[in-house]
Order: sequence, then structure tokens, then C-alpha cells
Amino acid sequence: MNTLKTLLYMGIMHGFFTFYFPYQLALADSRIFELGIVRYLALPFWLTGTLIIVWCSVAIIRQGHGTPAHLDPPKILIVNGLYRHVRNPIYFGAMLVLFGYLLWFTTPLLMLYSAFAFIGFNLLIIVIEEPVLKNMFDSEYIEYSKRVPRWIPRLSK
Repeated sequence: MNTLKTLLYMGIMHGFFTFYFPYQLALADSRIFELGIVRYLALPFWLTGTLIIVWCSVAIIRQGHGTPAHLDPPKILIVNGLYRHVRNPIYFGAMLVLFGYLLWFTTPLLMLYSAFAFIGFNLLIIVIEEPVLKNMFDSEYIEYSKRVPRWIPRLSK
């Protein structure tokens, strides 16, 4: 059941806000400049970001026994895999995808959308997710947050 709920949630939320809507915004706007062959650097950002989103969604189902949805969070705190490097790898993956769009399209609307997405992710994390996780996992989450950064992945360990 968690798999179905995750597919629906991630399909609606990230499918729309990370993939479909930014693409439509990019098509509706004019490029500021052309990056030429450099724009192909977007491909590894798209691929890496997408793989991170999928990998972490699977980890939440299998290890956390929950979903990425705010109304049905994991029952077990996940502190291994990508979660040992960054506390919010799904949002990090989404930002990589958006950065790929920026490299490919270089449109003002997309730049503005990416900035608002980053602000929105931070608000979701700080106002909703972190308080819920602190309430659910208490000192375990507090200790985890001291060791693992919110946004910039820690590459060691």
C-alpha cells in the first residue's frame, strides 16, 4: 500500500512541480542566453536528480515503512544511504533537476521558479517536516540533525 501511495504522491507532487511545470514554464519563455554545448551538462543533473528522488522514495517505503507524503511520514528514521550525507535528499534531487532545466533553457521564468521552489522547500522543511520528525523521533532526530546537513551533502563517511 505504501508503494501505491508513494507513486501517487510523488507522481503528483514531483511529477508536476519538479518535471512538468518547470518544463512548461521554460517553453513559455525566451532564453536569456544560449549556452551552446555546455547546456548538455543538464543531462547528468536531470539523471542524478531523478535517481536520487526515486532511490530515496524507495528507501522511505522499504526502510522507513512510510511514504514521502507529509500526512504519512516514515515510521522509522532513515539515517543511512543518501540520508547519511544530507537530511533532505529528495529536495536536493529536485533542485538538481531544476538546475538541469536552468542549464538547458536559461529562461527568466525558470530562474524565478527555481528560486521560489528552493524557498518553498525550505519552508516545508523548517515549518512542517522537521517539527514532525522531532516530535516522532525526539533525541534520535536531534542528534541526526547535528551530524547531517540540511542541504549541502557531506561527502565524507
